[in-house]
Amino acid sequence: MNGYARTMDQFAAIRLFLRVVETGSLTRAAAQLGMPKSSASKLLSELEGHLGVKLLSRSTRVVKLTGEGSEYYQQVSPILLRLSEVDAEVRERGSGLRGRVRVDVHSSMANAHLIPLLGEFRALHPHIQLMVGVSDRPISLVEEAADCVIRLGKIADASLIARVIFEDRLITCASPAYLSRKGTPADPPALKTGHELVGYFSALTGERVPLVFRRGDALYEFETADVMSNDSTGHLSMILAGLGVGQAYGSTVRAHLEQGVLVPVLRDWETHTAPVSVLYPQARKRNKRVRVFIDWLVERLARELA
Repeated sequence: MNGYARTMDQFAAIRLFLRVVETGSLTRAAAQLGMPKSSASKLLSELEGHLGVKLLSRSTRVVKLTGEGSEYYQQVSPILLRLSEVDAEVRERGSGLRGRVRVDVHSSMANAHLIPLLGEFRALHPHIQLMVGVSDRPISLVEEAADCVIRLGKIADASLIARVIFEDRLITCASPAYLSRKGTPADPPALKTGHELVGYFSALTGERVPLVFRRGDALYEFETADVMSNDSTGHLSMILAGLGVGQAYGSTVRAHLEQGVLVPVLRDWETHTAPVSVLYPQARKRNKRVRVFIDWLVERLARELA
């Protein structure tokens, strides 16, 4: 009985150790595993005592791997991952797909498209718990314990698998009330005189995203705007409120254009295009419930936004 208990304690300690390495924080790792920080610290010390080596160099702010810790991480990480996968596979065969799937997505995509479709997935898989993180701030999948994320634009992280859902394009538009008040701009230079602009800035860096217009050799960029938001839903609300001319992605404004509450302008000028993709770590590829959700997500959103 004691040997069995020690084995389970060691398993929990290894799992904690891996999570600390992946998140870079004992506090975050303990919170994700649902244990007090003091208990997590004690468990790590017991693991180091069992092994007879120091795995982590801990200070008040930074957690770093020692040489032995790095070697241990490389050895046990794939073993624990495979053990978790086998455990999940056996449980799913016995009782159907169960467990949690977390997806993170920017606010306009979440509100306009993803959330309204989730009832369809729940009808297919009622025992899968869905957690939807909604924010325009890019997250670390490991630190936030997310399974996948929907992102707009080119992917810089080569460690993630990317499945492109569709290509989106910025639409230059304004509300009918704004256009009746200010008139319809004939070309991009007209935006500099007598018009107001709605802009967007990064929730992560604060960097402003310019309004860009191209046609042949002609290129116009507007770095500043009269009102700006770092949230895609807030940005859209500003355009709808008649605060100015703005550029929003077609997937966000399509319904508003069809209903006539927004009007496209400067349609003969090219704007920026970007892929919308679902990203996930290589390890999640083997998790059946995550794989099923991602397959459904790609197919359903592509059909919704075709």
